[in-house]
Amino acid sequence: MELNQLLLHYLVYTLGGLAILLTLLHMLYARRSPTSMTLWLLLMIIAPYIFVIFYYIFGLRKRSIFKDKSLIFDKKIEISSKPPLHQDSKLLFFNNIPPASNDNDLKLFTNSSKSYNEFIKALKGAKESIDLATYVLKFDEEISKIFEILTLKAREGVKVRFLIDTLGSYKLYFWQKPLKELKKAGVKIHFFSPIFNKKAISKLNLRYHRKIYIIDNKILFSGGMNLSGEYMGAQECSDRWIDLMFKVEGSVVNDYIDIFNLDLSFVCKKDLTRTLKNQEKAGDHLLQTLPSGPDVKGDVLLELIIDSIYRAKKRIWIITPYFIPDESIMQALRIASHKNVDVRIITPQKSNHKIADLARKSYIRTLYENSIKVILYEGKMIHAKALLFDESSLILGSSNLDYRSLLLNYEVVTISYAKDHILQIEEWMRGLMAKKYSKLEPANKLKRIFENLFRIFASAL
Repeated sequence: MELNQLLLHYLVYTLGGLAILLTLLHMLYARRSPTSMTLWLLLMIIAPYIFVIFYYIFGLRKRSIFKDKSLIFDKKIEISSKPPLHQDSKLLFFNNIPPASNDNDLKLFTNSSKSYNEFIKALKGAKESIDLATYVLKFDEEISKIFEILTLKAREGVKVRFLIDTLGSYKLYFWQKPLKELKKAGVKIHFFSPIFNKKAISKLNLRYHRKIYIIDNKILFSGGMNLSGEYMGAQECSDRWIDLMFKVEGSVVNDYIDIFNLDLSFVCKKDLTRTLKNQEKAGDHLLQTLPSGPDVKGDVLLELIIDSIYRAKKRIWIITPYFIPDESIMQALRIASHKNVDVRIITPQKSNHKIADLARKSYIRTLYENSIKVILYEGKMIHAKALLFDESSLILGSSNLDYRSLLLNYEVVTISYAKDHILQIEEWMRGLMAKKYSKLEPANKLKRIFENLFRIFASAL
């Protein structure tokens, strides 16, 4: 009996070691970062059978497991003899990102009620189609009004389609009664990577974080705002989050139409017509669309941010709800500070994720040590995402400055090279920085060790 138990223990440990070895080979083949590999190996040593399984559920990324989803902007773009409209195009061309176009009109909303009322107005005016994609969808008082409009429009013959992230909207996924009238009216509702779908189990960690709201294939709303009363509402609300939304007309809308249809095709498991509208000239704003995630070649958003940091000569102002950056970004920010570039990070003193707040402390202390100003805003929760580089470019959209957004999630941003947008966001950021903010309290040695330990787990947050 003792011999049998010994053989059983030997078999268990041997299989556990083999599982770790095979997983390590997979990580090496996939060229995972040293930080990510360290985290997973540490967890697998503690409990091999549990965390080997977890790795294949939560640890995979990019297209190796998405062979059934088309790459966005998969056609090779030929560089014309004409000079690009902006220097960033040289970097983005390599990743097949369409060049910037200067026939757009973009309106920025930093006020939640103005963005909501403008969005409602556009929905009510829809004549042909409404396509909505979001991470969070909550059925509350503000969103119930949107549901009423969508139900009415669908009954009028307007084609309405909804794409919702399963984890971000898990309450609605498990209790779909509020969606009943929408479905009855003909609204097509799809959940991205359903939890109980066997094929989607390895994709649960790759969240659909894009916000795409398209009306009549002509008007686009995007930014950081999800569909919930926390983000938007008809009236001003003292505890509503601080966020950004923008409205666009022009050529850039076609990029978002293409992205939405490819995302929905993946969920529906069938090709959908990718009909692009001949957009009329709406203005003279120079804009560029940049998606990122498992369905985009490389880590192009991360590359663009790093490149923009290195090229900045005067300032780098960043606003983000969660600050858990890639080490390459930290290195670039340190170097920028050493070159006397004005680097400032605006982030909430307390976000809605306590673990993320704890994990960011080590990064913030590193910034302090390099004379970088970190504004821990003491007001309402900040959910806005914007990166401002000199007077050159402004990045707006769904992506936070953390591992998850930069390396895992499906995201989409718009890059504006327009001076009026840069000035508007600069003024708005100055207003936030003028209000009450705080700094992290000094930490003793034990606390610093604890905070640095969380840094190892940052890539999993």
